[in-house]
Amino acid sequence: MGVKKAKPIRKNTELAQQSTLEVAKEWAAKNTGAAIGVALAVVVAAMLLGGYFVYESSSLERARAAYGLIAARLPGEGADNAAEWNKVIPDLRRFIAGYGNSAPTLDAKMNLARGYFETGSYALAVETWQEALKAVSSDSSLKPLILYQLGYGCQAAGKPEEALKAWAELRRLKSPALEREADWNLGRIYQEKKELAKAVEMFALASQAPGEYPPGPQIDERLAAIKIAKAK
Repeated sequence: MGVKKAKPIRKNTELAQQSTLEVAKEWAAKNTGAAIGVALAVVVAAMLLGGYFVYESSSLERARAAYGLIAARLPGEGADNAAEWNKVIPDLRRFIAGYGNSAPTLDAKMNLARGYFETGSYALAVETWQEALKAVSSDSSLKPLILYQLGYGCQAAGKPEEALKAWAELRRLKSPALEREADWNLGRIYQEKKELAKAVEMFALASQAPGEYPPGPQIDERLAAIKIAKAK
């Protein structure tokens, strides 16, 4: 049997000879109302889109201006700044509630967590740092800093397992400026958990990592204490 030829599709010769512009003109002439409606829809959509970007831009500027006023009042480093933090914490909370996911909100959350930490509200500090951590991408340059603060927050809040996860995640990011401290804190937690082999491993890694804190003698003291504990 021969191959059966496909039946050709019949074309409208007259329509095929018309240019696209002519077809459009013919359609518009026959459907004047619809054509006007389409044109209006396009214009309205363009106006709405333009208005959206203008609104977003102005909202961001308002958020930055409002946060700038709060940021100017943030307490500096110091042991006796709890009273100053208590003054600015309510403003940070109102800003976060009022400006949602605007760009300055993440910075506000990180400072709010710091304020909670400085005033001894460690559980609230941990909760706020965790919210900030969820808001950043996996490759964000802020992620190591948030994990660093979260690690100390969890330890202060009496949550060693959560602290362990934060320090371990920070260590996996291989941040040279924070690696030594991450190893040190992992060693401390393992020592408190009586997992001495892991503690020795992390203290040894901390002593080899770049940085000045903790100093070598402080790490050696921990290793010596573990050696004594094993000998008992």
